[in-house]
Amino acid sequence: MKLIANLRRFGAARQGLAALEFAIIAPLLMVPLLLGTVDLIDIMGANKRAQNAAASLADVVARDTEVTDAELAGMWEALDLLMFPNDPGDMQIRITSISIENATTARVVWSEGHGGMSGRTTGSTVGGIDSRMMVPGTSIIMAESTYKHYAPLRFLFPGEISMTHTAYRRSRLVDPIARG
Repeated sequence: MKLIANLRRFGAARQGLAALEFAIIAPLLMVPLLLGTVDLIDIMGANKRAQNAAASLADVVARDTEVTDAELAGMWEALDLLMFPNDPGDMQIRITSISIENATTARVVWSEGHGGMSGRTTGSTVGGIDSRMMVPGTSIIMAESTYKHYAPLRFLFPGEISMTHTAYRRSRLVDPIARG
């Protein structure tokens, strides 16, 4: 009899009901937060690697006096390491040597593309360069990249995310860097 009375009293008690409901629902609320965090961290890492790849390739070319086909082939292969663990096959990149003629005119000396991105036309003008880089008689290296990425869980970002980056480096040894 005492057992049945205790069970009735326990069933009628309302203290701690909210805490019990929260304990049941809280794990369900944490799962979307966890899934979204995984997607966000992966996308931020891929974006940083794509940005680093463009900057690294521009920096390597800016330290050279002449760029050969073999050097370019090596740089394209280096994308595998720069983009690891992401797929470098989704990266389109272009390296362009630009000669600054005056404060408003910059012309393409040479340009090479990779991964589906074509090079710029030699002699064409390039716009959108920061005015601080427009020093007449100098040259710059511009690396442009586009990286298409899919989040691993596709919880927050269900579709393709396109990341574009442009990196500029001033030629260090010669103006402009020749294409051999």
